[in-house]
Amino acid sequence: NGGTLEYTYTRRKSAFVGGILFQVEWSDTLEALSWADDDVTEEILSDNGSEQQVKASLPAGSSGRRFVRLRVQ
Repeated sequence: NGGTLEYTYTRRKSAFVGGILFQVEWSDTLEALSWADDDVTEEILSDNGSEQQVKASLPAGSSGRRFVRLRVQ
């Protein structure tokens, strides 16, 4: 979306409330220590009581590529 990347995912609400961490991270190189969550914002798009659809937005960067992952712990 212009200068912003958008990543949408679905999570179980009970997992999130129960302490499971859902973290969207990005890297320009894919190197192990290059992943960051700087400037990532999240918005809950829908919540049906058991599942939430979440949209994460982050800057597209200036290198011409950016990789995004969802880390769940």
